[in-house]
Amino acid sequence: MRTLIRLLLIAMPLGIAYALWPVQSALQIREAVIAGDTETLSRKIEWEALRASLKTSISAETVARLTEDPDAPKPTLWQRIKAVVAPSMAETVIDRYVTPEHLPVLLGYRRIYRGSVRPALGLKEPPSVFEGTWLGGSAFDRFASFWSRVRRAVFVSPTRFVLEVEDKYRPGRNLVGTLELRGWEWKLTGLSVVGAGL
Repeated sequence: MRTLIRLLLIAMPLGIAYALWPVQSALQIREAVIAGDTETLSRKIEWEALRASLKTSISAETVARLTEDPDAPKPTLWQRIKAVVAPSMAETVIDRYVTPEHLPVLLGYRRIYRGSVRPALGLKEPPSVFEGTWLGGSAFDRFASFWSRVRRAVFVSPTRFVLEVEDKYRPGRNLVGTLELRGWEWKLTGLSVVGAGL
């Protein structure tokens, strides 16, 4: 019985650490995007797989499926124009901007000014979970704020993890990321955008 208890005492922390490992990698990727850290982004993201998943997430079939939804309101003229133009331009935009240098620009955390990449100005951060307390701005506050937006966190297999997070700047729009364990590191291999404001 003591052996079983010892095994459980060892296995539980290891299991919890393994479950938190991909979430910690997702947070590292998020921090790298905000900081414009191209070295970390190059290491933590499988770029070809990411581009392929983004292209399929905004394909013409996806747009057609969303517009054929019987509960969907009648699309406006602008929405119909976007539905026709977006799939044809998406591939070019994804190939150009889904790179370590341009991903922070595409997501709005950086901007290009006279050939250099700089932090975006005027990006208003929504209030964090512990804002105004002594924990405000700490690593714990950033984790709690991130975790409050998580809608789904699932292990599909021991080496594949799916994380769905609500966009903090556009409520109703969710980012679904797929992380896979490659070697001894979790890497982002897929990303899709679901919900309002595709």
